[in-house]
Amino acid sequence: MSTKLAAYEDFVNSTAELNLLLAVRPHSPLVPRADEAIQLENAVHRACLVLLVAHFEGFAKGALSEYVDEVCAVRPPARKMPPAFLELFTRDRIQEIASLPPGVDRVHRTRRLFTAFSALWDQERTIDPQVISSKILSRQMTSLKPDVLRESFALIGIDDIIDSATSHLQGSGLSVRVDIKLEEIVNKRNLIAHGDYSVKPTSADLEDYVQFFMAVGDAFSTCVVRAIEEACTLRPPV
Repeated sequence: MSTKLAAYEDFVNSTAELNLLLAVRPHSPLVPRADEAIQLENAVHRACLVLLVAHFEGFAKGALSEYVDEVCAVRPPARKMPPAFLELFTRDRIQEIASLPPGVDRVHRTRRLFTAFSALWDQERTIDPQVISSKILSRQMTSLKPDVLRESFALIGIDDIIDSATSHLQGSGLSVRVDIKLEEIVNKRNLIAHGDYSVKPTSADLEDYVQFFMAVGDAFSTCVVRAIEEACTLRPPV
């Protein structure tokens, strides 16, 4: 497997769109008045921040989906998978069945639950891709809040992806608390999305945020690749 997730490469490529928007400057001949030019720049910067957060959220969900794709391709034995990962899909199907009205369909699905999902809990049986869904996993990540990210990536066996990312950044010479910085950026994005016009990130802010997300994305990619390798390496431990 590559040392980087395909989802991370897609995120890096998506930043080209932001660079195009950041190239907009207030001296554009299309906006002759200075105050209108400043409003244009503020609007572009606000839009860039919303886009940046959306692109990174897409990357994080894509990273989780990529884990599922690799697991489904290799089909390791259940003992190689994190228990929380196995429980997620079993629980999702139980909840689906419980929501059905009494009848033949609910009985049929309950019977199938025990035949199809029992393999997930037999340590030596290989994973059945038909009972695993990347959509179910990725939808656990409802925002970029640090606690949500921790919980989502814990499902694939990463103990604390935020602390891991912070250590990764510090090892690269960037002294920053990932959880604090994420909260700052996501809160600004939420204020903009809810119509708060007082939030006006500068071009320097945005360049800083892009570099931050690139570094955090690299750290996330490293963690997920390691998790994939742990799950999909079939040779017995030494």
